[in-house]
Amino acid sequence: MQNRVDIKNFIVQIERDFSVNKWQVNGIHLWPILRIKLCFFLIYQVESEKNDFKQNVSGSAPVISTFRKKLFQIKRNFQKAKESLKFYIWKSKLPQKNYIFLGGDAHRVNYKNARFNRFFDVLISKYAIENQSLYFEYGNQLEKNQYQPEKVYFYEKFFLGFQYLYRLKSRQVNFNWTGFSLFEDFLLSNELTHDFILKNNRTEIENWATSLFLPKIAFFTEVIRKIQPKQIHFLCYYSDFNYALLVAANQLKITTVEMQHGPQTDIHLSYGSWTVVPSEGYAVLPRVFWNWDENSASVLNKWMQNNTTYKVKVIGNPWMDYWRAMSQSYANNNFILYSLQPNPITLEQLFTPQLLDCIRSSSEIWFLRLHPRQMNEKDALINFFKKENLLHKINIEAATNDPLPQLLANAKLHVTHFSGTTIEASFFNLKTILLNKNGLVSFPELIAKNQAIYIDYKDEDFVSKFKSNLISLEKPEISPIFEQPIVSNLFP
Repeated sequence: MQNRVDIKNFIVQIERDFSVNKWQVNGIHLWPILRIKLCFFLIYQVESEKNDFKQNVSGSAPVISTFRKKLFQIKRNFQKAKESLKFYIWKSKLPQKNYIFLGGDAHRVNYKNARFNRFFDVLISKYAIENQSLYFEYGNQLEKNQYQPEKVYFYEKFFLGFQYLYRLKSRQVNFNWTGFSLFEDFLLSNELTHDFILKNNRTEIENWATSLFLPKIAFFTEVIRKIQPKQIHFLCYYSDFNYALLVAANQLKITTVEMQHGPQTDIHLSYGSWTVVPSEGYAVLPRVFWNWDENSASVLNKWMQNNTTYKVKVIGNPWMDYWRAMSQSYANNNFILYSLQPNPITLEQLFTPQLLDCIRSSSEIWFLRLHPRQMNEKDALINFFKKENLLHKINIEAATNDPLPQLLANAKLHVTHFSGTTIEASFFNLKTILLNKNGLVSFPELIAKNQAIYIDYKDEDFVSKFKSNLISLEKPEISPIFEQPIVSNLFP
């Protein structure tokens, strides 16, 4: 396997060759979770720069006296009771709301003197459903100053108390592994997938499902019965807690909605190229997908067209729509905006000698926008540009902290490897230079419409090609891909 297309083809072939829909726990299909985990694992294997390291192995475990063991057990039981009480108190305070919105601080921006969710807060305000809505936030309240904090609830830390209670009752767990051993043997025989199946074999999955997955489903079943929502909205549905919440909500016939947060292509296997979805659907997938544009929606419609369980709505990009309707006054203009991307894209790939030459020789300032998962790398990046004597040619603070739509509305050119910002740039008629071959398969429609061009960051003639495109820069030949959003009946 050389790229994401190969990964997609490999996994689609697995769906053809193995009885993936037979693998279930208590009737819940496990394949979607395995498929997405395998996809991201292979992306890391194929694209990342691997570093060998050795783990420190500790010596023999210290001997603990019987008295200390009993004392530890007493403290442990007291802690369990304390955590269980915390869960009950937290649950008792949950209000009844029509709409739950799932997100994290990575989906928020600094706006209105607070951390503003750029995907959902605009919609909540537009449809005047503030009093009917609450947020479930990922994590453990590490970030403060959320916008309208009274609506934000952190749930992960209360799962521990529920988990203690869950274990007190005997539960029946039924697995179906028809044909799974053949799948295990197949992955074990492949050098790229050997380590994956060692960590995701039958025993490991059964332990995970019994100790974590099923308890989380039960946790969310209790929680949403208390809240009684009509709809639950997700950003990045593919995480353990979200899978469990989806199962609970889908089983209770509550509408589950995924809001597009980036490119949705045939090679993004959380969204595209599903080939064996059962007629009743997968319990761990949202039932409705809200898309930014028709191109994204078409990726999902390819596999949904014969399955009435799922629906797609094109609603536009709420954050971009919001800013397009506002004045675009901004202190900076005619800069080059570079949307950076995190691991597996490395610093060496982001800033090759050729690209540094472009920064050094261009008359424009380069705005380097950090991905939310790169915030802890800012100091390293600044030091890197100090050593290159290029600190005066870049701007990281404004590029990262100012609203993306303001940047896109005032930039001269957008550059990225294959970030979903490419779609958002087209909304402002801003051309993108794609540096990575993944951009070719992620944005073929934009390339065809001259809204994006591809220059391989490893190309020997990169500098001359980049400068040529910068000098002859023209606006795209046609209007942006965003048509009038379909926004009817989003919140019935």
